[in-house]
Amino acid sequence: MDGVILSARIERDADKLLAQIARAGSLIVADKEGARADGFVLGLESARAVADETIEHLYAIFDTATEERLKALSK
Repeated sequence: MDGVILSARIERDADKLLAQIARAGSLIVADKEGARADGFVLGLESARAVADETIEHLYAIFDTATEERLKALSK
């Protein structure tokens, strides 16, 4: 989570989600894990738990991780 300031608990959960995306063994699982990460960020956004710029950065991090995993699995 470089460049993003999060509480220890939120960072731990975000790191777990990134790891799950990276470990996805199929396109379906990768897409599912990406959707789960999006839901996590939406929850943070709805609860106003972090700043708006952090929300945008988190969406970008998870979207990039999901896209990279999907590309890797498509080969």
